[in-house]
Amino acid sequence: METIKKNKFPIVSIVAVSKDFIIGDGNKMLWHLPNDLKRLKSITFGNPLIMGRKTFDSIGKPLPGRANIILTNKKNLKDDIQLEKFFVQSFEDAVIKANNWIIKKFKKNEHSAKRIFIFGGGEIYKLALSFCSQIELTMVDINLKNGVTFPSIDENEWGKKILKKVEGNDSYPSHSFWLYNRRVIRL
Repeated sequence: METIKKNKFPIVSIVAVSKDFIIGDGNKMLWHLPNDLKRLKSITFGNPLIMGRKTFDSIGKPLPGRANIILTNKKNLKDDIQLEKFFVQSFEDAVIKANNWIIKKFKKNEHSAKRIFIFGGGEIYKLALSFCSQIELTMVDINLKNGVTFPSIDENEWGKKILKKVEGNDSYPSHSFWLYNRRVIRL
């Protein structure tokens, strides 16, 4: 697992994937899972999210109660401190911005509960996965074959456990919630 010297908080990917690890089509979400959206909000509320510009554009607005840190190559984009929307040009700058947001916004005794969430899309997950200590993953019981993928997870590097299974119905497919923890490798 790689580290960034100035980072003080755990980095966690949060993602919903199909059975073949497709996360989207590059423009929009491919499913609507109301209980997954509630879970996502409860897990990420009060924490910073790092996402790519396309992911941010697909959401359409900053998610409230969280720092929305957008990694982009575009220059001269203006931060909106009131909406907690920030633009950065590198992953390291995104992590530093996330750290600073937590440190400024929360008391020191609240810091131990804070995490930095990697929010997508595919390129951001690829960039960030080696820095993550956990993955909060929703597995949607469908196969899509084509689309943007989540990076492959080396089962030797991660322990995983199922948290909950949800049966599908006419409105949404079956899905399950998983927690992956990076294994500590002792030399």
